[in-house]
Amino acid sequence: MKLRSLISKIVSMVLPVVMLVSCKELPKEVEVVERRELCQYDDPSVYRSSYSSWKGSQPLKWRKINHTEFRLLNYAAGEATQIAVGQVNGGGILANLNRWKGEFDQEALENLDGLETFEMLDGRKAYVIQLRGTFKKKMSGMPVKAEDWGVTGVICDVSGGTLVTVKMMGPEEEVEAEQENLINFAKSLRLNTLQAPAETSKKDSTKDNAEGGGY
Repeated sequence: MKLRSLISKIVSMVLPVVMLVSCKELPKEVEVVERRELCQYDDPSVYRSSYSSWKGSQPLKWRKINHTEFRLLNYAAGEATQIAVGQVNGGGILANLNRWKGEFDQEALENLDGLETFEMLDGRKAYVIQLRGTFKKKMSGMPVKAEDWGVTGVICDVSGGTLVTVKMMGPEEEVEAEQENLINFAKSLRLNTLQAPAETSKKDSTKDNAEGGGY
């Protein structure tokens, strides 16, 4: 009986406190103590754009940016480096690699021998090309030139001439610093099962130099 009486007293003491706390009114005004500028991640379209036909494990240092017609996944790193995933129909691996080499005014490859390779997309062979020097290209009809520039490009034949490219371009030092991240990202690429593959350009990549087709 003493135990029951003790429990009853404890409950009678605690219950009013619980009721008081639960009935406490929330503040009618919220004080703002800090502000920040809006950024691209506040735009819902950025999240929608992530549901493209491809997805991968984004490195922590990379910043996601909106995709474009030719950049199915689009990222930025460092001060001026860009990384893009593209899908190209036509032209072939060698022709696209030579298109990239042409942006550095370098001699075209005759074959794929000697290039670094690794496996991605369930065992398919991917080729890696490293380009350094002076970058020259026309973008939207305007000539662009950049000294001490770098490109690391990955290209893989997915099926019947449909190519997936992962291209990183920026200042040479920044590109060098992101080499490992790029390769690991390329290895992580997968077809996004949440959405059917997006409609891709039917242009031959060898004819897209002016507009950057295939990136």
